[in-house]
Amino acid sequence: MKINKWTILSAAFILFGLAGAANIFIHGEHAMGTTNKIPWGILIAGYEYFVGISTGLLLVAALGYVFHGKAIIPIGKSLLMFAIFSLISGFAILLVELGNPLNFIHYFLTPNFTSPIWWMAPLYGIYLLLLVTLTVFVVRGNQALIRPFAIMTAVSAIVALICIGFLFGFIIARPYWNGPISPLYFILTSVFSGIAMASVIAFLQERQKTRANFESVKFLRMLSLSMMGVMGVIYIGKTFVGLYGQVPGKYESLLALLTGPLSFNYWVLEISLAIVIPFVLIVSARKLTAIKLGLAGLLSLTGIFFMRFNMVIAGQITPLKVVKNPAEETVFNLFSVTWSEWALIIGGIGIMAMLHLQRELLERIIKHKPAAELKRHGDVTL
Repeated sequence: MKINKWTILSAAFILFGLAGAANIFIHGEHAMGTTNKIPWGILIAGYEYFVGISTGLLLVAALGYVFHGKAIIPIGKSLLMFAIFSLISGFAILLVELGNPLNFIHYFLTPNFTSPIWWMAPLYGIYLLLLVTLTVFVVRGNQALIRPFAIMTAVSAIVALICIGFLFGFIIARPYWNGPISPLYFILTSVFSGIAMASVIAFLQERQKTRANFESVKFLRMLSLSMMGVMGVIYIGKTFVGLYGQVPGKYESLLALLTGPLSFNYWVLEISLAIVIPFVLIVSARKLTAIKLGLAGLLSLTGIFFMRFNMVIAGQITPLKVVKNPAEETVFNLFSVTWSEWALIIGGIGIMAMLHLQRELLERIIKHKPAAELKRHGDVTL
Protein backbone atom coordinates (compact mmCIF):
# COMPACT_ATOMS: atom_id res chain seq x y z
CA MET A 1 0.00 0.00 0.00
CA LYS A 2 1.33 3.43 -0.99
CA ILE A 3 1.31 5.88 1.95
CA ASN A 4 1.70 9.64 1.49
CA LYS A 5 0.05 12.81 2.78
CA TRP A 6 -3.07 12.20 0.68
CA THR A 7 -3.38 8.67 2.05
CA ILE A 8 -3.17 10.01 5.60
CA LEU A 9 -5.78 12.71 4.84
CA SER A 10 -8.11 10.12 3.26
CA ALA A 11 -7.68 7.86 6.28
CA ALA A 12 -8.52 10.79 8.58
CA PHE A 13 -11.72 11.41 6.56
CA ILE A 14 -12.67 7.73 6.86
CA LEU A 15 -12.01 7.70 10.61
CA PHE A 16 -14.17 10.81 11.00
CA GLY A 17 -16.91 9.04 9.04
CA LEU A 18 -16.59 5.96 11.23
CA ALA A 19 -16.98 8.17 14.33
CA GLY A 20 -20.18 9.60 12.86
CA ALA A 21 -21.44 6.13 11.99
CA ALA A 22 -20.68 4.87 15.50
CA ASN A 23 -22.60 7.78 17.01
CA ILE A 24 -25.62 6.98 14.83
CA PHE A 25 -25.45 3.25 15.63
CA ILE A 26 -25.31 4.02 19.36
CA HIS A 27 -27.96 6.74 19.52
CA GLY A 28 -30.07 5.78 16.50
CA GLU A 29 -31.88 8.44 14.51
CA HIS A 30 -31.59 10.82 17.49
CA ALA A 31 -28.05 11.46 16.22
CA MET A 32 -29.44 12.53 12.85
CA GLY A 33 -31.16 15.74 11.82
CA THR A 34 -34.21 13.95 10.42
CA THR A 35 -37.65 14.35 11.98
CA ASN A 36 -41.16 12.99 11.42
CA LYS A 37 -41.81 15.99 9.17
CA ILE A 38 -38.50 15.71 7.28
CA PRO A 39 -37.66 11.98 7.39
CA TRP A 40 -35.15 12.09 4.52
CA GLY A 41 -32.07 14.16 5.26
CA ILE A 42 -28.58 14.79 4.00
CA LEU A 43 -27.64 11.10 4.00
CA ILE A 44 -30.26 10.35 1.34
CA ALA A 45 -28.88 13.32 -0.62
CA GLY A 46 -25.35 11.96 -0.11
CA TYR A 47 -26.36 8.53 -1.35
CA GLU A 48 -27.90 10.07 -4.47
CA TYR A 49 -24.80 12.19 -4.94
CA PHE A 50 -22.27 9.35 -4.94
CA VAL A 51 -24.50 6.98 -6.89
CA GLY A 52 -25.17 9.74 -9.43
CA ILE A 53 -21.43 10.30 -9.89
CA SER A 54 -20.94 6.57 -10.43
CA THR A 55 -23.64 6.18 -13.07
CA GLY A 56 -22.64 9.47 -14.69
CA LEU A 57 -19.01 8.36 -15.00
CA LEU A 58 -20.12 5.07 -16.52
CA LEU A 59 -22.29 6.86 -19.10
CA VAL A 60 -19.39 9.17 -20.01
CA ALA A 61 -17.08 6.15 -20.33
CA ALA A 62 -19.70 4.48 -22.55
CA LEU A 63 -19.14 7.25 -25.10
CA GLY A 64 -15.71 5.73 -25.60
CA TYR A 65 -16.37 2.01 -25.25
CA VAL A 66 -19.78 1.89 -26.98
CA PHE A 67 -19.65 4.76 -29.48
CA HIS A 68 -15.86 4.65 -30.05
CA GLY A 69 -15.23 8.17 -28.76
CA LYS A 70 -11.44 8.30 -29.07
CA ALA A 71 -11.13 11.26 -26.70
CA ILE A 72 -12.60 9.25 -23.82
CA ILE A 73 -10.58 6.05 -24.21
CA PRO A 74 -7.35 7.44 -22.60
CA ILE A 75 -9.20 8.14 -19.35
CA GLY A 76 -11.82 5.37 -19.70
CA LYS A 77 -10.19 2.95 -17.26
CA SER A 78 -9.94 5.67 -14.61
CA LEU A 79 -13.59 6.65 -15.12
CA LEU A 80 -14.71 3.05 -14.55
CA MET A 81 -12.59 2.59 -11.44
CA PHE A 82 -13.82 5.87 -9.99
CA ALA A 83 -17.40 4.77 -10.78
CA ILE A 84 -16.87 1.69 -8.58
CA PHE A 85 -15.29 3.72 -5.77
CA SER A 86 -18.10 6.26 -5.80
CA LEU A 87 -20.76 3.53 -5.73
CA ILE A 88 -19.11 1.93 -2.68
CA SER A 89 -19.20 5.31 -0.91
CA GLY A 90 -22.91 5.67 -1.69
CA PHE A 91 -23.72 2.18 -0.40
CA ALA A 92 -21.77 2.80 2.82
CA ILE A 93 -23.74 5.99 3.53
CA LEU A 94 -27.08 4.33 2.79
CA LEU A 95 -26.39 1.46 5.21
CA VAL A 96 -25.74 3.92 8.04
CA GLU A 97 -28.80 5.99 7.07
CA LEU A 98 -30.92 3.00 8.10
CA GLY A 99 -29.84 3.67 11.69
CA ASN A 100 -28.63 0.09 11.94
CA PRO A 101 -27.36 -2.06 9.04
CA LEU A 102 -29.28 -5.00 10.51
CA ASN A 103 -32.47 -3.16 9.54
CA PHE A 104 -31.65 -4.25 6.01
CA ILE A 105 -32.88 -7.72 7.03
CA HIS A 106 -36.44 -6.36 6.88
CA TYR A 107 -35.85 -5.67 3.20
CA PHE A 108 -35.65 -9.42 2.57
CA LEU A 109 -38.31 -10.46 5.08
CA THR A 110 -40.98 -8.00 3.95
CA PRO A 111 -40.48 -7.39 0.22
CA ASN A 112 -42.75 -4.87 -1.50
CA PHE A 113 -42.47 -5.50 -5.23
CA THR A 114 -44.69 -2.51 -6.09
CA SER A 115 -42.28 -0.03 -4.46
CA PRO A 116 -39.41 1.50 -6.47
CA ILE A 117 -37.32 1.64 -3.29
CA TRP A 118 -37.36 -2.17 -3.11
CA TRP A 119 -36.13 -2.48 -6.69
CA MET A 120 -33.17 -0.20 -6.09
CA ALA A 121 -31.16 -2.92 -4.31
CA PRO A 122 -31.38 -5.57 -7.07
CA LEU A 123 -30.95 -2.99 -9.85
CA TYR A 124 -27.88 -1.40 -8.31
CA GLY A 125 -26.57 -4.86 -7.44
CA ILE A 126 -26.76 -5.83 -11.11
CA TYR A 127 -25.18 -2.52 -12.09
CA LEU A 128 -22.28 -3.04 -9.67
CA LEU A 129 -21.68 -6.59 -10.90
CA LEU A 130 -21.62 -5.49 -14.54
CA LEU A 131 -19.47 -2.45 -13.74
CA VAL A 132 -16.84 -4.53 -11.96
CA THR A 133 -16.84 -7.09 -14.78
CA LEU A 134 -16.44 -4.36 -17.40
CA THR A 135 -13.60 -2.78 -15.46
CA VAL A 136 -11.79 -6.12 -15.22
CA PHE A 137 -12.09 -6.60 -18.99
CA VAL A 138 -10.78 -3.08 -19.64
CA VAL A 139 -7.84 -3.47 -17.25
CA ARG A 140 -6.93 -6.85 -18.75
CA GLY A 141 -7.48 -5.63 -22.30
CA ASN A 142 -10.17 -8.15 -23.32
CA GLN A 143 -11.15 -6.13 -26.38
CA ALA A 144 -13.80 -8.55 -27.67
CA LEU A 145 -15.83 -8.35 -24.45
CA ILE A 146 -15.50 -4.65 -23.62
CA ARG A 147 -18.17 -3.23 -25.95
CA PRO A 148 -20.92 -5.82 -25.18
CA PHE A 149 -20.43 -5.37 -21.44
CA ALA A 150 -20.22 -1.59 -21.80
CA ILE A 151 -23.64 -1.63 -23.48
CA MET A 152 -25.15 -3.88 -20.79
CA THR A 153 -23.64 -1.79 -17.97
CA ALA A 154 -24.88 1.47 -19.51
CA VAL A 155 -28.39 0.04 -19.85
CA SER A 156 -28.37 -1.17 -16.24
CA ALA A 157 -27.17 2.27 -15.07
CA ILE A 158 -29.99 4.04 -16.92
CA VAL A 159 -32.59 1.58 -15.57
CA ALA A 160 -31.29 2.13 -12.02
CA LEU A 161 -31.49 5.92 -12.48
CA ILE A 162 -35.04 5.63 -13.81
CA CYS A 163 -35.92 3.63 -10.69
CA ILE A 164 -34.64 6.46 -8.45
CA GLY A 165 -36.67 8.86 -10.56
CA PHE A 166 -39.77 6.74 -10.00
CA LEU A 167 -39.01 6.62 -6.28
CA PHE A 168 -39.41 10.40 -6.04
CA GLY A 169 -41.82 10.91 -8.93
CA PHE A 170 -44.41 8.45 -7.58
CA ILE A 171 -44.84 10.30 -4.25
CA ILE A 172 -48.09 12.20 -4.78
CA ALA A 173 -48.00 13.60 -1.24
CA ARG A 174 -44.82 15.52 -2.13
CA PRO A 175 -45.80 17.71 -5.11
CA TYR A 176 -42.28 19.11 -5.57
CA TRP A 177 -41.00 15.61 -6.39
CA ASN A 178 -44.09 14.19 -8.02
CA GLY A 179 -44.23 14.08 -11.81
CA PRO A 180 -43.24 12.14 -14.94
CA ILE A 181 -40.09 14.23 -15.52
CA SER A 182 -38.37 12.93 -12.39
CA PRO A 183 -36.59 9.94 -14.08
CA LEU A 184 -35.26 12.20 -16.85
CA TYR A 185 -34.08 14.71 -14.25
CA PHE A 186 -32.03 12.06 -12.47
CA ILE A 187 -30.48 10.82 -15.72
CA LEU A 188 -29.45 14.32 -16.83
CA THR A 189 -28.11 15.42 -13.44
CA SER A 190 -26.14 12.18 -13.13
CA VAL A 191 -24.56 12.74 -16.53
CA PHE A 192 -23.73 16.28 -15.38
CA SER A 193 -22.00 14.97 -12.26
CA GLY A 194 -20.19 12.32 -14.32
CA ILE A 195 -18.82 14.95 -16.69
CA ALA A 196 -17.69 17.10 -13.74
CA MET A 197 -15.87 14.18 -12.12
CA ALA A 198 -14.38 13.18 -15.49
CA SER A 199 -12.97 16.72 -15.75
CA VAL A 200 -11.23 16.29 -12.40
CA ILE A 201 -9.89 12.90 -13.50
CA ALA A 202 -8.62 14.41 -16.76
CA PHE A 203 -6.71 16.98 -14.70
CA LEU A 204 -5.13 14.25 -12.57
CA GLN A 205 -4.19 12.29 -15.68
CA GLU A 206 -2.95 15.35 -17.56
CA ARG A 207 0.23 15.16 -15.53
CA GLN A 208 1.41 12.62 -18.10
CA LYS A 209 1.22 15.38 -20.77
CA THR A 210 0.20 13.20 -23.70
CA ARG A 211 -1.56 14.30 -26.85
CA ALA A 212 -4.41 11.92 -26.10
CA ASN A 213 -5.05 13.62 -22.75
CA PHE A 214 -5.19 16.99 -24.50
CA GLU A 215 -7.93 15.64 -26.76
CA SER A 216 -9.79 14.39 -23.68
CA VAL A 217 -9.68 17.88 -22.15
CA LYS A 218 -11.04 19.44 -25.35
CA PHE A 219 -13.85 16.88 -25.54
CA LEU A 220 -14.79 17.27 -21.87
CA ARG A 221 -14.83 21.06 -22.31
CA MET A 222 -17.45 20.67 -25.03
CA LEU A 223 -19.46 18.20 -22.93
CA SER A 224 -19.31 20.45 -19.85
CA LEU A 225 -20.55 23.55 -21.68
CA SER A 226 -23.30 21.57 -23.40
CA MET A 227 -24.49 20.04 -20.15
CA MET A 228 -24.45 23.39 -18.36
CA GLY A 229 -26.66 24.74 -21.14
CA VAL A 230 -29.08 21.83 -20.68
CA MET A 231 -29.15 22.34 -16.91
CA GLY A 232 -29.82 26.05 -17.44
CA VAL A 233 -32.86 25.22 -19.55
CA ILE A 234 -34.09 22.78 -16.87
CA TYR A 235 -33.74 25.39 -14.11
CA ILE A 236 -35.52 28.08 -16.13
CA GLY A 237 -38.29 25.68 -17.11
CA LYS A 238 -38.86 24.41 -13.57
CA THR A 239 -38.92 27.94 -12.17
CA PHE A 240 -41.35 29.46 -14.68
CA VAL A 241 -43.68 26.46 -14.68
CA GLY A 242 -43.68 26.37 -10.87
CA LEU A 243 -44.35 30.09 -10.48
CA TYR A 244 -47.01 30.21 -13.20
CA GLY A 245 -48.86 27.04 -12.19
CA GLN A 246 -48.73 27.67 -8.43
CA VAL A 247 -49.52 24.02 -7.74
CA PRO A 248 -50.10 23.73 -3.96
CA GLY A 249 -47.09 22.22 -2.24
CA LYS A 250 -44.81 22.56 -5.28
CA TYR A 251 -45.20 26.36 -5.36
CA GLU A 252 -44.30 26.78 -1.67
CA SER A 253 -41.28 24.52 -2.04
CA LEU A 254 -40.11 26.57 -5.00
CA LEU A 255 -40.47 29.77 -2.96
CA ALA A 256 -38.41 28.14 -0.18
CA LEU A 257 -35.63 27.74 -2.74
CA LEU A 258 -35.95 31.15 -4.41
CA THR A 259 -36.54 33.44 -1.43
CA GLY A 260 -37.04 31.24 1.63
CA PRO A 261 -34.84 29.27 4.04
CA LEU A 262 -33.07 27.39 1.22
CA SER A 263 -32.31 30.47 -0.90
CA PHE A 264 -28.60 30.74 0.08
CA ASN A 265 -28.10 27.05 -0.65
CA TYR A 266 -29.94 27.42 -3.92
CA TRP A 267 -28.43 30.58 -5.41
CA VAL A 268 -24.90 30.46 -3.98
CA LEU A 269 -24.04 26.83 -3.27
CA GLU A 270 -26.09 25.24 -6.06
CA ILE A 271 -26.60 27.57 -9.04
CA SER A 272 -23.36 29.55 -8.70
CA LEU A 273 -21.03 26.66 -7.86
CA ALA A 274 -22.57 24.04 -10.12
CA ILE A 275 -23.14 26.12 -13.25
CA VAL A 276 -22.39 29.87 -13.29
CA ILE A 277 -18.81 30.01 -11.98
CA PRO A 278 -17.59 26.88 -13.83
CA PHE A 279 -19.21 28.16 -17.04
CA VAL A 280 -17.46 31.54 -16.73
CA LEU A 281 -14.18 29.83 -15.84
CA ILE A 282 -14.27 27.63 -18.94
CA VAL A 283 -15.56 30.24 -21.40
CA SER A 284 -13.23 33.02 -20.24
CA ALA A 285 -10.09 30.91 -20.56
CA ARG A 286 -8.13 31.86 -23.67
CA LYS A 287 -6.48 28.48 -23.61
CA LEU A 288 -8.31 25.91 -21.54
CA THR A 289 -5.84 23.86 -19.57
CA ALA A 290 -6.54 20.67 -17.67
CA ILE A 291 -6.14 22.46 -14.36
CA LYS A 292 -8.86 25.01 -15.21
CA LEU A 293 -11.15 22.27 -16.46
CA GLY A 294 -10.42 20.27 -13.31
CA LEU A 295 -11.17 23.29 -11.11
CA ALA A 296 -14.44 23.87 -12.97
CA GLY A 297 -15.30 20.21 -12.48
CA LEU A 298 -14.51 20.37 -8.77
CA LEU A 299 -16.72 23.44 -8.32
CA SER A 300 -19.53 21.75 -10.24
CA LEU A 301 -19.23 18.64 -8.07
CA THR A 302 -19.56 20.81 -4.95
CA GLY A 303 -22.61 22.57 -6.38
CA ILE A 304 -24.17 19.28 -7.47
CA PHE A 305 -23.97 18.01 -3.89
CA PHE A 306 -26.11 20.94 -2.76
CA MET A 307 -28.35 20.34 -5.77
CA ARG A 308 -29.10 16.89 -4.35
CA PHE A 309 -29.48 18.24 -0.82
CA ASN A 310 -31.82 21.08 -1.86
CA MET A 311 -34.01 18.74 -3.90
CA VAL A 312 -34.42 16.29 -1.01
CA ILE A 313 -35.17 19.00 1.59
CA ALA A 314 -37.34 21.21 -0.67
CA GLY A 315 -39.72 18.30 -1.23
CA GLN A 316 -40.35 17.98 2.49
CA ILE A 317 -40.03 21.53 3.80
CA THR A 318 -43.62 22.41 2.95
CA PRO A 319 -46.08 21.00 5.55
CA LEU A 320 -48.41 18.25 4.33
CA LYS A 321 -52.00 19.49 4.11
CA VAL A 322 -54.98 17.95 2.35
CA VAL A 323 -56.57 21.35 1.65
CA LYS A 324 -54.61 24.56 2.13
CA ASN A 325 -56.30 27.80 3.12
CA PRO A 326 -55.06 30.41 0.57
CA ALA A 327 -55.06 33.07 3.26
CA GLU A 328 -52.92 30.98 5.57
CA GLU A 329 -49.21 31.79 5.66
CA THR A 330 -46.88 28.87 4.98
CA VAL A 331 -44.71 27.92 7.94
CA PHE A 332 -41.88 25.75 6.63
CA ASN A 333 -40.77 22.62 8.44
CA LEU A 334 -37.48 23.01 10.30
CA PHE A 335 -34.47 20.92 9.37
CA SER A 336 -30.90 20.51 10.57
CA VAL A 337 -27.77 18.53 9.79
CA THR A 338 -25.80 16.96 12.64
CA TRP A 339 -22.04 16.49 12.86
CA SER A 340 -22.53 12.74 12.50
CA GLU A 341 -24.22 13.21 9.13
CA TRP A 342 -21.52 15.59 7.87
CA ALA A 343 -18.93 13.09 9.10
CA LEU A 344 -20.49 10.37 6.95
CA ILE A 345 -20.44 12.57 3.85
CA ILE A 346 -16.77 13.39 4.48
CA GLY A 347 -16.13 9.72 5.18
CA GLY A 348 -17.68 8.85 1.81
CA ILE A 349 -15.25 11.23 0.12
CA GLY A 350 -12.44 9.61 2.09
CA ILE A 351 -13.43 6.11 0.93
CA MET A 352 -13.45 7.23 -2.70
CA ALA A 353 -10.09 9.00 -2.37
CA MET A 354 -8.44 6.12 -0.50
CA LEU A 355 -9.52 3.56 -3.10
CA HIS A 356 -8.31 5.87 -5.86
CA LEU A 357 -4.89 6.21 -4.20
CA GLN A 358 -4.59 2.42 -4.04
CA ARG A 359 -5.60 1.87 -7.67
CA GLU A 360 -2.18 0.48 -8.60
CA LEU A 361 -2.61 -2.29 -6.04
CA LEU A 362 -6.12 -2.99 -7.38
CA GLU A 363 -4.84 -3.17 -10.95
CA ARG A 364 -2.07 -5.51 -9.85
CA ILE A 365 -4.63 -7.79 -8.25
CA ILE A 366 -6.80 -7.75 -11.39
CA LYS A 367 -3.86 -8.40 -13.70
CA HIS A 368 -2.12 -10.81 -11.35
CA LYS A 369 1.09 -8.86 -11.94
CA PRO A 370 3.63 -7.57 -9.42
CA ALA A 371 3.63 -3.77 -9.02
CA ALA A 372 7.16 -3.43 -10.42
CA GLU A 373 6.13 -5.11 -13.66
CA LEU A 374 3.10 -2.82 -14.05
CA LYS A 375 5.28 0.27 -13.73
CA ARG A 376 7.89 -1.13 -16.14
CA HIS A 377 5.29 -1.59 -18.86
CA GLY A 378 3.60 1.73 -18.12
CA ASP A 379 0.22 0.10 -17.52
CA VAL A 380 -0.68 2.31 -14.55
CA THR A 381 -2.13 5.50 -15.93
CA LEU A 382 -3.79 7.34 -13.03
